[in-house]
Amino acid sequence: MIADLLERTARRASHADLALKTDETTTLQYTERGSACATTAAAQGLNLRVVCEGRVGFAGSTGDDAEDILGRAIESAGLGEFSVLQLPPPAALPAVITHVPRAAAAGLPELTACCDLVRDRLGAGAAQLGLLLERSIGSVRVANTEGVDASYDVSMVSLLVTAARVSDGRRVVIEARLSGSDLPVLQDLEHLVAMVRQRLAWTERSAALNAGRVRALFLPSALPTLLLALEQALAGSAAIHGTSPLASRRGTRVLSDLLSVTDDPLVDGRPGSRPIDDEGVVSRPVPLVRGGVLENLIFDLETAARLGASPTGHGRRATFGKPQPACTNLMVEPGEATWEDLLSAVGDGLVLERVWNQGPANMVGGTFALPAVLAWRVSGGEVVGLLPELTVAGNAHDLLNRVVAVGREALWVGSRSAPPLVVDGLSVF
Repeated sequence: MIADLLERTARRASHADLALKTDETTTLQYTERGSACATTAAAQGLNLRVVCEGRVGFAGSTGDDAEDILGRAIESAGLGEFSVLQLPPPAALPAVITHVPRAAAAGLPELTACCDLVRDRLGAGAAQLGLLLERSIGSVRVANTEGVDASYDVSMVSLLVTAARVSDGRRVVIEARLSGSDLPVLQDLEHLVAMVRQRLAWTERSAALNAGRVRALFLPSALPTLLLALEQALAGSAAIHGTSPLASRRGTRVLSDLLSVTDDPLVDGRPGSRPIDDEGVVSRPVPLVRGGVLENLIFDLETAARLGASPTGHGRRATFGKPQPACTNLMVEPGEATWEDLLSAVGDGLVLERVWNQGPANMVGGTFALPAVLAWRVSGGEVVGLLPELTVAGNAHDLLNRVVAVGREALWVGSRSAPPLVVDGLSVF
């Protein structure tokens, strides 16, 4: 279909590019009552962009009708913006693992064994356990009228474990996650089990915290509250729209000098790993912040052209709509602090385990006020008990300038790798 579509497109448009993505996901779910179910779903999506008479048009399709998607893209171009695009030529792809045959070939017995190991380690009496394991296999193909035609296979295994317990009349849910291109190894599963056990032990006592501004230890599972704002502010689209508080500050300090951040699509086996972006630009690691100093933004083809910059390989396409710049694997460099050092740095404050996930909100300015779904009281440098549900507020950019300690061990949460961070001045009420 791809060759036929590009051939047809070349006769009716001056330039074009496309991305075709396929996916087959097997889901295995154990409920808290112990019942299990398994399902499989398959999908594909094609996104086509054309330049016709100097204007850009887009169309998406989940089918195989080349003439239909081309006609809709050209019709869209009649109302589109004037093109600023320069499509990339072919180039050699870097090596990166995005697909592991063992994971791709795993059947229900192998997937079930992974879940059973976690259930057996945690024990039925510890809490009400729920498990959700998803194994996805698929492919990505990117092509354009300049000669790019590249593809790669993808496998991804994601495991979510929930452990629910009633504490002082409140139902508390602990969550732990793993994700990667391969099946989880025993060491990672044991680490996950140990973390859940520790959190369950922390729920055995309750504590209180006065409203005000405190020091807070953001665990990696809570850091998306801060990192999402950073990602959005570093995107070329925010620079174009004038909404980014960071875009004009390259070469200056924008975060704590304890923080260094890189976006790296060439890390083997992670959710954002890929050898080429969805617009045909070859992938490479991009240092974003080094010692608190802003070094780079991320761009797709359009935002780079409009700002006179070079594309960084961060074009991401869904089936419908235009490409957008987006991070791949965002990595915060670990520091030197041990777990004891981190709690000592908090002193009298809290540990944030999970903040309510508001979805794909506009966080570019950084201001938030969100429920802390799970948080622990710290007193005298020790975790002393579970806090009631409370609200945490602040500005992510400001708090990332107030980092006082960085943990030595990073943890992957989805496509973000980050160590725990202690920040000063989080508002709690």
